[in-house]
Amino acid sequence: RTAMAAPDPAALELLDETAEFLGAAIADLVNLFRPERILVGGWAGLLLGPRLLPAVRRYASEYALRHPGERTTIDLGRLGPDAVTVGAATLPLADFFARGGRHRRLDAEEAGGDSADGPQEGSWRRVVVERRSV
Repeated sequence: RTAMAAPDPAALELLDETAEFLGAAIADLVNLFRPERILVGGWAGLLLGPRLLPAVRRYASEYALRHPGERTTIDLGRLGPDAVTVGAATLPLADFFARGGRHRRLDAEEAGGDSADGPQEGSWRRVVVERRSV
């Protein structure tokens, strides 16, 4: 067995400074948007989160306004490195459910147009086409 080396004081100081900066940034988000929950994720969250999360929470609490800060929890994300992919995959589903479970093509046909033929009413493409024709 090899004995564990003592932690490098400079590295510990750097990690604490990183936690303070991240905590201050999170406190700004808390003050501006008043979220109920903030998840720290991605590869950096997976590698540094377990070590830094207590300090990040402490600094966020120090820098945030008391009222919104008390109502926000800061946790580690559980999706790991696939968080962005999973989030992107939910966008088409969110759009589908926002239309009441109806397909975009059916909505366009009922509106009197075909989604493949041209821009749909209310879309950004329609506005661009109209501006080009002026």
